[in-house]
Amino acid sequence: MSGNRDGGWLTAVRRSPRARRLLVVLAVCLLVGGFLAVVGPRRVAMELAGADPDWLAAAAGAAILSLLIWSEAQRVLFVAAGAEVGPGRFLVGYVAGNFAKRTVPGGRLGAPAVMAYALCRETDLPYERGLTAVTVGYAVGFPAAIVVPIAALPLVTATGTEGAGPALLLAMVAIVVVMLGAGGLVAARPGPAVRLLHALARAGRATLGRLSARAGRAMAAERVDEAVADAGETLRVLGRSRTALALAFVLTVAGWVAGALALSAVLVALGHPAAPAVAVLAVPLSTLGGVVPLPAGLGGVDATLGTVLVAALALDPVAAGIVVLAYRLASDGVIVLVGGLLTVVRAATGRDPAV
Repeated sequence: MSGNRDGGWLTAVRRSPRARRLLVVLAVCLLVGGFLAVVGPRRVAMELAGADPDWLAAAAGAAILSLLIWSEAQRVLFVAAGAEVGPGRFLVGYVAGNFAKRTVPGGRLGAPAVMAYALCRETDLPYERGLTAVTVGYAVGFPAAIVVPIAALPLVTATGTEGAGPALLLAMVAIVVVMLGAGGLVAARPGPAVRLLHALARAGRATLGRLSARAGRAMAAERVDEAVADAGETLRVLGRSRTALALAFVLTVAGWVAGALALSAVLVALGHPAAPAVAVLAVPLSTLGGVVPLPAGLGGVDATLGTVLVAALALDPVAAGIVVLAYRLASDGVIVLVGGLLTVVRAATGRDPAV
C-alpha cells in the first residue's frame, strides 16, 4: 500500500511541471541552506560584510567584461555563418540567453538550444543554422577552457601548496582524455550525439518551452531534425572561415582571463592573496561542474571552484566556500540582475522578452 502511494506521488510529480519546478527550487534551497548550516550564517554574514566594496565592484566589472567578450566571440561565428548583426543587438540576445540559462531549471542542460533561440531572435539567421553556430561556439570554448589552465599550471605548481600541481595536472589530463574520447566517438558514431541533441531540446521544451510557446516551437523535434540536416552546410561555411574560428578562440581565452580577474578581485576583497594564476586555473575548470542541471550549475561549479582553492591556496573549506559564494554573487548574480532588468524593460516597452 505504501509503495503504491509512493509510486503515485512520484508519478504525480513527473507529470506536474509546477511540482518539478518546486523540487528544483527546493534542491537549490537545500544546497544553499546546507552550506550556511555547516559554515554558520553569522560567519558568512560577517565575512561578506567585511569585504572590500571596491574590490567587489571590480569583480562585478570583470564578470561583465567577460560576458561582453564571450558575446563578441559568439557573434563572430554567427557572422561567419551568414548573420548580419551588430555587437549591441547581438549582446541583447546573448544576455537574454544567459539569463535563461542561469535561472530556468534545466537551462544549463539545454544551453545550446536556449542560446540559439535567444540569439536567433536578434539576428536574421535561421534557428537551424544558429543552433549549429552555437554548438561550434561550445566546441571552440572547450579547448580554450583547457589551454588557459594549462598555461597557468606551472605558476600554480611553483607558488601553490606542495603536491597541488601534480594532482591538478592529473585531473586535467583525465578531463582532456575523456573529452577527446567523447569527440572521437561523436565523429565515428553521430547517432548518439543526435539523440543527445534531441534530449537537450526536450529539456528545453520542458523548462523554457513552458514559459514561452515560441521557444517551445523553436525547440520542437522537427526543428532539431532540420538543424541536424542543415548542420553539414553550416559547418562547411564555418570551416572555410578559419580567421573567424581563430578570432573566436582568442576572444574566448580573453573571456576566461576576465572571469579569472573577477575571482582574483573577490579573493583580495576577502583578505586573501590575489593568486591570479590559481584563478586562471580554477575558473575555466569550474565550468565542468555546469553539467549539473540546476540553475547556474549550482553545486557542481561551486564544488570544483572550492576544491581548486583548497588544493592550491591551502584555504580551509569554510573560507573557500565563502570565497566561492562571493564570487558567484559578483559574477552570476550580476549577470542575472542585468538579464532580469533587460527582460523587464523589453516587456515594459512592448517587446516580448527574448526568453
